Amino acid sequence: MYLHRMIYYSRNAIKELQKPIKAEVRSILDQSARNNPPLGITGALLFNGTFFAQILEGDRKAVTETFCRISNDPRHTDIVIMEMRPIDRRRFSDWCLAFAGHSDEIDQLYVKYGLTVSFNPAKMTARSLLEFVDELFEHDEYVTRPCTDHAAIAAAVRAARA
Repeated sequence: MYLHRMIYYSRNAIKELQKPIKAEVRSILDQSARNNPPLGITGALLFNGTFFAQILEGDRKAVTETFCRISNDPRHTDIVIMEMRPIDRRRFSDWCLAFAGHSDEIDQLYVKYGLTVSFNPAKMTARSLLEFVDELFEHDEYVTRPCTDHAAIAAAVRAARA
């Protein structure tokens, strides 16, 4: 297995599609929870109405194929890859996907990372985005969708090593 991490961000295009944002984000979460565990993909998704930022971890081929599928999704545009590199271990091994909303506590994290009171990944480095997500995950009440199918991830990782 060639374990890799990809970090990218994109601009929300759901409004332009004239679809309900909450339902579309829920659809993205549901699709990821269904598709990612069998591929051994873990990671995190952040969304604030304007931007999506996502961290994908897994086998290099699976991450690349997942990103290619995502890049064809009309719900986002202006995709920028911040980083794609090999890693020794997963940073988000307990998560298939996470979603964080907006709150006063999260706003304080935005300020800490120089983002005023709005999440803008274009003003972040890959490292600062990872650190932001790490801190965000410390506040479980703002993060949803933990990966419950650890067996599927473990099986996919074993299969990828074979």
